[in-house]
Amino acid sequence: MTKKEWLSQPAALSRRITYLTVQLHNLLLELDAVSSPWGEVLSGHSDDAPYVRRLEKAETVKEQIRTAYDLYDRLRSQIEEAVLRLPSENMRLVLLYHYLEGKSFSQIGDILFLNKGSAARCAARAVEELILPPEPIDVFSAICNESERLCTDTTPLPVVS
Repeated sequence: MTKKEWLSQPAALSRRITYLTVQLHNLLLELDAVSSPWGEVLSGHSDDAPYVRRLEKAETVKEQIRTAYDLYDRLRSQIEEAVLRLPSENMRLVLLYHYLEGKSFSQIGDILFLNKGSAARCAARAVEELILPPEPIDVFSAICNESERLCTDTTPLPVVS
């Protein structure tokens, strides 16, 4: 994994969290639409009613969101530790603003009183000088491992009409 790939992971993980949050919201809306008026017992497996399968799916998505937030926090801390070892305050700020806050080089230039090109060059020098931690967090392999653990039922949910 390159330094830029490592630094770009928080943004990718943030997009994943947003996607999962929207997915959970939609599942909860579906649960409201499919709820049983007969007070059925809400436990079971993939051959149960659509409501139960959606409820199980919502719990799985909630767990994925919790895991992603935990991973995001650990990755952010790891990146901050590595960036804080850089020799220049401008290098540290440019990387933190760009990779952790998602700001463009133009925005960073405005904040730090630099032009866009200077901010980009400063970021390039900072990435060159950055030293990766001994065991950098790899979000993509962590997500794949977590997905294998959480996704035990691959049966598609039926369409609610």
